[in-house]
Amino acid sequence: MIPITIRQLQYFVAVYEETTFSRAAVREHCSQPALSSQIRNLEQILNRLLFERSVHGVTPTVAGQRFYRHSVAILHSVNSAKLDLEEVSGQVAGEVRAGLIPSIMRGLMPFFLPAFVDTYPMINIRLIQGLSDSLANLVLSEAVEFAVMLEPPKRDGIEITKLLEARMVLISSPLLNFKRGEPVRLKDLAPLNLVIPSPNHMLRRNIERHIWTKEIPVGRILEMDSVHGMIDFVSNSKWTTILPLMAVACDLESERLCINPIAEPYLEADLCLVNLTRYPLPAPAQLFIQELRHQAEAIGTPGAPLKRSKVSIPRQIRGVI
Repeated sequence: MIPITIRQLQYFVAVYEETTFSRAAVREHCSQPALSSQIRNLEQILNRLLFERSVHGVTPTVAGQRFYRHSVAILHSVNSAKLDLEEVSGQVAGEVRAGLIPSIMRGLMPFFLPAFVDTYPMINIRLIQGLSDSLANLVLSEAVEFAVMLEPPKRDGIEITKLLEARMVLISSPLLNFKRGEPVRLKDLAPLNLVIPSPNHMLRRNIERHIWTKEIPVGRILEMDSVHGMIDFVSNSKWTTILPLMAVACDLESERLCINPIAEPYLEADLCLVNLTRYPLPAPAQLFIQELRHQAEAIGTPGAPLKRSKVSIPRQIRGVI
């Protein structure tokens, strides 16, 4: 029996997830004819048609769908073995390539990152900021090893793990005279001048649903697609905005903002880890995610000092997620 190669499995998974041979070839850094030839050889070995071809791309057959699950499991196992050998020395070293949403970059990184890089001098860090859809694409293209985002889109080839629930807060200037840290029922407030992100942002869709149902009374709306810009604008005006608490973690002791937990309506969202199914996360990435989650969980209530978590090396690197 002719053996199936790891390269053939990689090419097959790429075609399955990208839905066209051209995009799969770009992803695998090979020519399209070479990739097509490998897929044809694989189909001959299996004696099964794995894809239905058309001018618009490919559609996996039933056999292709089944073989995809086996292929991903095999690739994950092979990559796990590689990581296990790399980590046999027990030294925490390597690289972290992560995609993070703006709320995390602004609110958590100022506290989290200095302690992490001091604790792990052998780990190189590369962080990219983006919205959920763009970060998911970066994971699929392997530009980053993983991404942390709110309510990620579901895609073939990516694994989604819930890290925690992100609480939403009402952010305003002291000019509006809200009592700092006091929970608010938005429908009981006078109509708000509200700054919201653009329609392609998950937070916008969540907030708009409650505006339509009159649970958030609104006087005027201003659209802005920058977390930094939204917070700076609100701090100097009589406008408000709604963001995850972690976006203002570095402002919990600040006098320039009033931060109020939202009692009603329910505006929490899942903060999730997104990574490729076929690639287990290496030890540096696991450490980064573990400590980031601990920092997010350690955020105190608005009006109280921020509880800063201490970065520490766990006894076991594996299985921290």
